[in-house]
Amino acid sequence: QSLNKLLYVKGCLQRIPMQRYFSAVRHMEQTVMFPSLLQGKTCPADRDLYDYFTLLKSIKSTVESGLPPLNEKALSSREEEAREKSDLEGLFRYHISGLYHVLTQLTTRANAVTSRYNEILGQINQNGITFRW
Repeated sequence: QSLNKLLYVKGCLQRIPMQRYFSAVRHMEQTVMFPSLLQGKTCPADRDLYDYFTLLKSIKSTVESGLPPLNEKALSSREEEAREKSDLEGLFRYHISGLYHVLTQLTTRANAVTSRYNEILGQINQNGITFRW
């Protein structure tokens, strides 16, 4: 029962970073009207902003649709035996901690892409470049 209670509490807490991530990516998607403007531009991590843009959208889509179920039969008997003997609560905490860390990094990247895109648009506006449809 304590594991079920822990799972419930962790599930509630997990939604907060997940909501921040989805909010940041949604804001990025609504802001970035011309993704091609991100090509060739890098952010502090030396990765192309367009690559981040597509990666963040792809991850969001995957999380929304869900991952395919793990093929339990693919595990070898030794792996399965080790998994049964492992500390499930410790394993759970390890993975939740990792998930929080990754979600925080992804949220930061989505905000960075949005911010940099706004800077690019500001530079375009200062130079008097207009887009025609």
